[in-house]
Amino acid sequence: MIQDSIKNGLESVQSTRKRLETQLRPQLDWATAELKKVLNEMGADVSEPTSLADVVDQIRSKNPSLRALARQLDVATYDLRKKLWWNANMMTAYFTDKAGKTFEAEVKPKLIEARDRAEAQARRAVDQVRELGQQFAGNAEEASKD
Repeated sequence: MIQDSIKNGLESVQSTRKRLETQLRPQLDWATAELKKVLNEMGADVSEPTSLADVVDQIRSKNPSLRALARQLDVATYDLRKKLWWNANMMTAYFTDKAGKTFEAEVKPKLIEARDRAEAQARRAVDQVRELGQQFAGNAEEASKD
């Protein structure tokens, strides 16, 4: 019994890991390729696995001053920054559109229903107040006649 629950839990964790890996792998591959492009443009040779110290030494040798490094970094990351800006804008537009559609389909009808219900209750309350006012006026007239 306990072994079955542990086995089921382990299978659930493994399936979740595989699902996450299949979802994240394309983004990770894209980020790796973009990082390699930037490092290559900065002057590092990343065609084969090298240590971080070697990459830093290569970048330092290609960019001797801070000014040269900053300029090269700006140039190397320009395309990537524009892609990220574009993707962020498109994601914002997508989610805004999706939120608008969800509002129109789900939230707005509930708000309209609640408003209509509140208006109907307010009308009933006003009618009841008028009736009570008429009854009070009628009782006051009768009392003044007596």
